[in-house]
Amino acid sequence: MKLLHLALLASSFVMLPSSFAAVKLPSIFTDHMVLQRDKSVPVWGKADPGEEVAVEFAGQKKTAKADASGRWMVKLDPLPANAEPQVLKAGNVSVQDVLVGEVWLASGQSNMEWEMQMKPDTKADIPNTTHPNLRLVEMPKTTALTQQDDVPTKWARSAPESAASFSAVGYYFGLRLHEELKVPVGIILSAWGGTRIEPWTSLEGFDAVPELKDFAADTRGKLPGSEAYRAAHERHLAAVTQWQQAVKTALERKLPAPAMPPQPTSLPQDHVTPTALYNAMIHPLVPFALRGSIWYQGESNHNEGFVYTDKTKALLASWRSVFQQPDLPFYFVQIAPWQYGNEEPDILPQFWQAQRKCLDIPHTGMAVISDIGDPADIHPAHKKEVARRLSLWALSQTYGRSEIDPNGPLYASHSIEGAAVRVKFTHATGGLAARDGKALTHFEIAGRDGIFHPAEARVDGDSVVLTAAQVPQPRRARFAWNKLAIANLMNKDGLPATAFHTHWPVDPDLGDNFAKGCTWTSSDQNTYGWDTGLTDGSWASFAPNCYATSNTDKFPKHVTIDLKQARTLNLILVGAPEIGSTKTVAVSVSADGKTFREVGKHVFPLAKATRASINFADTEAQFIRLTYLDHYAELAGGFPNTFAFTSEVEAYRVK
Repeated sequence: MKLLHLALLASSFVMLPSSFAAVKLPSIFTDHMVLQRDKSVPVWGKADPGEEVAVEFAGQKKTAKADASGRWMVKLDPLPANAEPQVLKAGNVSVQDVLVGEVWLASGQSNMEWEMQMKPDTKADIPNTTHPNLRLVEMPKTTALTQQDDVPTKWARSAPESAASFSAVGYYFGLRLHEELKVPVGIILSAWGGTRIEPWTSLEGFDAVPELKDFAADTRGKLPGSEAYRAAHERHLAAVTQWQQAVKTALERKLPAPAMPPQPTSLPQDHVTPTALYNAMIHPLVPFALRGSIWYQGESNHNEGFVYTDKTKALLASWRSVFQQPDLPFYFVQIAPWQYGNEEPDILPQFWQAQRKCLDIPHTGMAVISDIGDPADIHPAHKKEVARRLSLWALSQTYGRSEIDPNGPLYASHSIEGAAVRVKFTHATGGLAARDGKALTHFEIAGRDGIFHPAEARVDGDSVVLTAAQVPQPRRARFAWNKLAIANLMNKDGLPATAFHTHWPVDPDLGDNFAKGCTWTSSDQNTYGWDTGLTDGSWASFAPNCYATSNTDKFPKHVTIDLKQARTLNLILVGAPEIGSTKTVAVSVSADGKTFREVGKHVFPLAKATRASINFADTEAQFIRLTYLDHYAELAGGFPNTFAFTSEVEAYRVK
């Protein structure tokens, strides 16, 4: 018995947990890291529930008790910059070689991800990348449908072996700040080529922007684990139960069995899914102390116009909330000219205007790179100059260098002076000039007919005066309004002017778009997530910004827009995207929603994004109907040809 008692006692000691369970820090806390100076610095991690964790750094000692789930956090008091390696201790964990300085998040798609070793000019700098007080860390490329607390990564000192595969824009931006500010700098890279803006944004970010309410609801309804997803599948189960009974009844009566109800859509876990990259590549950083963020993205969203401005608001609402910095600086790159296949040449300039509109969001800045793009390469070189222009924003707006103006010339206003148009620019103090010393390029003017002709352009202080022999009575002007435009107008600091159009997006000759935001009904409703986007202001070719009927083989099909009240109309704009087999579309109007009168029709080309203008005499109408009369036999974009797609509908009274 005594031996048995001793054996049981020994086994009980083996089963007892350790008195001091290992404290765990997330992977962003590793050797060689940089902590943000002059801000409260959160340090957090996991431990046994109820365990008290002591964090020590730079003479400070803070303690916290792990909650019921084992989570704990302390906040270090603001720290001065320090280039001397220090040790951060959290319980039994020690993080070595910790510096204090400036920390920036660098994110976006491939042009932000683009590595130092991937272009000759940046590759040549790799042997000179040894900078012990510049630290680099990259978030691994991974996705998740739920918010992740940690992913494996680690910091490194800048050196040829770490910098070669690091973002060229991130590296040069960090180096510039390090050299200018004389403090340690840490760059956190979280980027993935080919990604859209939506995966980098949280659901809460979409919720914060009223214009994206439907998008947020649609995403939440497809998210496994959400209440909306559960409700949708419960409705589906009920429908399937009814269907089973209907099938039994049909079989008993020797009738055709009805089709099974389609299952609700679920979000796939991939790098294009909304929220998937925020969950896996941004949220694991939360709430790390940052100074600001730089962003190089947009190529994958370039064809959706001002919807991108709303999505940028959502991205910033997302990040600023979780990092607890409502004024988090956000400096972004206006994407460069590029061919973008056979799409219309004005789609990219419209996106440039959407990016410029993002400057209305507080604490943002835009680096314009139209002069250093390459229409043949979506990944242009000169990443060092891109980073320099981003750093101008940081130095000026974040670090108070008032002598720096990071903006190139921006269109401010225009006036008609006889046969000339005077265009006035801001950020033109000291005058404007041609970068190459030649005549100014890519200026055009038009009369009331809207037909643009190349213009002769003359600098006059902070203005450019435009004339064209073919336009004796000019009314409109535009600049660099083409996806391939590499214009030469710059200011005294050598920064390029941004593309503009005096009559877009608001065209004084068109007036208000009566269809914007209106609802509609369909004779053949889409059940695949494409029953949106018809009047949202975006001419994009993908859900939820593009509308489609369902894919039944019954034609004609129609969709009817309710303008909410009677309007006097004489112009309706209709767009078909490059996907699908949409062919002939008839446009009709009605005052009562019952009797419709056709006002025009258009045959859209296959596989090319096109907009049609349907002009007619002034007509009082509250309803607009698109009737899809037929379709091409060929497919475009891999969709069945029985879908009818429409990118957007706009309605005007042109005076």
